[in-house]
Amino acid sequence: MLGALLASCGWHAGLATPEGATSIGVEAVRRSATVLERGLEPRLTEALSTAVVDWIDLPLADPREADLVVRAEVLEYRRRGGVRNTDNELTETAVFVRARAELVDRRTGRTRGPVQAQEWSGYALDDVANEEAASERALRHVAASLILDLFGGATSAPREGAEQPSDPASAAASEE
Repeated sequence: MLGALLASCGWHAGLATPEGATSIGVEAVRRSATVLERGLEPRLTEALSTAVVDWIDLPLADPREADLVVRAEVLEYRRRGGVRNTDNELTETAVFVRARAELVDRRTGRTRGPVQAQEWSGYALDDVANEEAASERALRHVAASLILDLFGGATSAPREGAEQPSDPASAAASEE
């Protein structure tokens, strides 16, 4: 009953898309020449595709045929020093991911963006799988933020060329 009521008033799940668009595609993500970490491109492409399916009320299609196309680039990936114990052994650390994306309407040639998103994701060094899990968390967060910014109109990501915090502590301090 509630579903029928919501459908009758025009409510639907998903963010607003340009009028008349019938499909959306995600191009293979590129990696900036300054990013040395390999293998990030397919992982961010997958995370962006998942975010599109989760947030956008259009079918995912081949980007060569879709009305709307998400184009993204990994701008930065790095690790940082972290928490040490009393024996000066590193016990916790983090990875940082920063990317940008734009939305291209292939029907009109118009582009929305670019927008940027970034994320630190920490992990304990007691299990070798923790870095991979932290990297996946950061990529999923960045992908969701990029899609929300492109379709929601918010611009919470840093401006192009804006100075980036060197670590989470300085980022938190700058917000105070």
